Amino acid sequence: MKNDPILTALEKLTPADPDGLTKALAHKSNLVAAKAARIVCDNLLPNLIPQLSTAFERFLVKDDKGCAALMAIARALVTLDCDDADLYRKGIRHVQMEGSWGPPIDAASELRAICAMGLANTRDPNKTRDIVNLLADPEMLARAGAARALAAIGSDAAAMVLRFKALTGDKEPEALCDCLRALLAIEGPEALPLAERYLNSKDEAKRDAAIHAMGESRRGDALQVLIALYNRSVNPELKATILLAIKTGRTEEGMKFVTFIESASLPE
Repeated sequence: MKNDPILTALEKLTPADPDGLTKALAHKSNLVAAKAARIVCDNLLPNLIPQLSTAFERFLVKDDKGCAALMAIARALVTLDCDDADLYRKGIRHVQMEGSWGPPIDAASELRAICAMGLANTRDPNKTRDIVNLLADPEMLARAGAARALAAIGSDAAAMVLRFKALTGDKEPEALCDCLRALLAIEGPEALPLAERYLNSKDEAKRDAAIHAMGESRRGDALQVLIALYNRSVNPELKATILLAIKTGRTEEGMKFVTFIESASLPE
C-alpha cells in the first residue's frame, strides 16, 4: 500500500528539527503547516517567526480549508510576541466563505479574533481603530475576540467603545459577556452599574451573560452583587447560573460561598 505523503510529513515533525519545521511551514498541505505551527508555538521557537510570517501570507491566498493553517500560525505568532501589525491587519480583514450543509459559513471568524489579540499586543499607535471595526463584524467569534483585544489594550478609548457596545447590546449573549467582562477589566467599579443593568433584563440569555461576566471578572464588588442576587432569588435556575459563574471566577471568597451553599443543601 502506497504511503500517504501528508501523513509521512506529519509523522516526521519534531521540535528538535528546525529545518524540518521550516520545510513543513512551506509545505503545500495546510495540515502539515498547521502542525508545524503548533509545534513552534508549544515549544516557543521565536527563531521561526520569519517562516511563520511567510507561511501566513501564503495561506491568505492559498487553499486553507477551515483556516486550519492560518489559525495555527496566527496563534503561534501571538504567543511568540510577533510585533508585525500589518500582518495581523491582514488576518483581521480575511473572510473565507466555505460550503456547508446549509448556507456558506465564514471559516475565518476565529482567525480575525486571534489576529485582533495579536494586533492589540503590538506597539502600533493605530491598533485600537482597526480592532474597533471588528465589534461590528457579522460573526460572533470575531466580535467577542475584538472585546477581549480591547481589554488587552486597556486604554480610555478602548473602554469608551466597549461601554457604547455594552449599552447597545449584542444579539449573541457570548459576545455581550466578553464585552462586559472586558469593560469590568478596564474600568473596574465604574463599569459595575452598567453590568448590573442586565441583571434585571427580561431576556434570560442577556441576564446570564452579565452574571457570567461579573463572576469571571474576579472582582470582590461584583461577587457581592451576585451573592445578594442569589440570596433574594427564588428561581432555582437563576441560582444555579450564579453559582456556576462564581465557581468560574474561583476567588477565595467566592469558593467559600459556593461551599457553604452546597454543604447546606446536602441531606442530613
